[in-house]
Amino acid sequence: MGLPGVTDSSTYEGLKDVLQRQPEVTSVNYEPNSISKRFLRATIDPNRVSPSTGPEPPALDVEWRYADGDTYYRIHYFDPNTGFNCGWHRDEDHPELGPVHFQSEHPEMGKSDHKSAHFSKSAPTEVLWEAVEQLFEELLPTLSG
Repeated sequence: MGLPGVTDSSTYEGLKDVLQRQPEVTSVNYEPNSISKRFLRATIDPNRVSPSTGPEPPALDVEWRYADGDTYYRIHYFDPNTGFNCGWHRDEDHPELGPVHFQSEHPEMGKSDHKSAHFSKSAPTEVLWEAVEQLFEELLPTLSG
């Protein structure tokens, strides 16, 4: 991780609350610690995702920054069992795709993809809620297998 800008403690408190409400999530921690709060890491129960994975728990990292009036974020899921990872990034990595892009990579299958993405809301907690809903209900069952 490593987006430009600064964090906002109140934003991270709201994001942590959203993650703790997800049935797939078993724990949420500030990384590297509760003082530095560079990003949040949610540990996922491998038996609560479809298709189930394991034995190592997947994780969802959330980083949110503000710089010069712009918002940057990464909401990124990764499964250490398969190497599959995907997420939404609002950063400067793929300007040709617009301000937000979705990327996925499945090394075991030799697949990777980047495409433009958009959220219907703009508040950090609402964006995260929409992303995790898409992730667990729509994307993982089709992309990770």
